[in-house]
Amino acid sequence: MEEADRRLKAGEHVSGPAADTYRSRVTGGATKFAGRVLRTGQQARHVMANPSLQIYPGKGMTCVFAFPTALCELEPALDDARVTPDTDDCRPACRNIARTEENIDELRAETGELRLIVADEASPKIRYGRERRRLAHLESLIAEHERGRPEGGVS
Repeated sequence: MEEADRRLKAGEHVSGPAADTYRSRVTGGATKFAGRVLRTGQQARHVMANPSLQIYPGKGMTCVFAFPTALCELEPALDDARVTPDTDDCRPACRNIARTEENIDELRAETGELRLIVADEASPKIRYGRERRRLAHLESLIAEHERGRPEGGVS
């Protein structure tokens, strides 16, 4: 969280439906628990169940987890009061998604790889179609992120 707080203070742009919640949790949660000593497992579970700490980086997105709006989640362990998201099965319509500059850089890297695949004329048609759809989707996410960037580049 400390690194995320530093990036936000440096003007990092964050997009997506959970962008405001991400900014709030990072700036509010970055110092909230500094120096706290946890002596029991119960105290640790209580702190980890705190919504302000439930930010999970994923591939090309960051989950700002809120159980009521999550479209996918893992079941909690029997001894754990916390429910966590499954960032490998993130659903595009989930309201918990935020995209940081780091996430967008990951999407840009993937689009570069996909462009090579779709440019290969020897690529099987079924693969070409699937990868072309994925490329178009990623390009739209990147464009949406860029459109939301405020004048002057700071969000």
